Amino acid sequence: MWCGVRVMVGSVWAYCKKTVSWVLTFNCLLCILLAVGFLVMFYAAHWRLWQPFVLSANLLWAPILASVLNFFPIASFGQVKVRRLGFHHFVYGFVIVGAAFVFLSVSVLSLFVVNVRDVRFNVGRVFVLVGLTLIVDDFADISERTRMGLLFLKSKVYGMRRAVHAVQGLLSLATLGVFLCILVWLTQNPRGLNLANIVFEGSLLVTGLTGVGSVGKKVWLRIRP
Repeated sequence: MWCGVRVMVGSVWAYCKKTVSWVLTFNCLLCILLAVGFLVMFYAAHWRLWQPFVLSANLLWAPILASVLNFFPIASFGQVKVRRLGFHHFVYGFVIVGAAFVFLSVSVLSLFVVNVRDVRFNVGRVFVLVGLTLIVDDFADISERTRMGLLFLKSKVYGMRRAVHAVQGLLSLATLGVFLCILVWLTQNPRGLNLANIVFEGSLLVTGLTGVGSVGKKVWLRIRP
C-alpha cells in the first residue's frame, strides 16, 4: 500500500515540476517577445519609454539576456520522466505553432514588431508561445543533431561556467531593477496601466526571481561537460 502511495506521490510531483518548468519557459519567451517589441518602438518610432525612471530603453537587453540564461536552469529543474501522450512534446509544439501562424496569416517578424490591441492577433501570439514552450522543453529530442548540438554548447559553457554564473546574477538584478523603475513610473503615471505594461511587469518579476533563484542554487556552477 505504502509503495503504491509513494509511486503516486512521485508521479504527481514529477508532473508538478514539469508544469512549473513549462510555465517558467513560457514566461521567458513572453519576456523576450515583449522586450523586443518595446525595443523596436524605441529604435524605430523613437518612443520615450518610462522616462525619467528608466534611463534608457537599452536596459531592456538585460531581461532578454537574463531570459536566455534562464532556459538551462529551468530545463534542469523540469528534467523529469513523465508519460507522453502519443508523441514527443515538440511534435505538439510544432503543430500548435503552425496552426497559430495559419490562424494569424502573418510573418514571424510581425510577432515582435507589430504592436496592436487586436484580441485575435494577441491570442495567436499566446498560442505561438505555448508551442515554442513545448519545442524548447523537448529540444534535445527533436533529432540527434539537436542533442549533439546542445552537448557541444554545454561543453563550451563548462569552461566559463563561473563567468556565466556571475553574468546571470548581474542580469537578474538588472531585470529586477528595470521592474522596480517601471513600477515607480506606473505609480506616477496611472494612464500607463495598460495590459502590455502590466503583463511585462509580471514577466520581469518572474524572470528576475528565476535568475536569482538559479544563482542561489548555483545551477551553472554544477554544470558537467
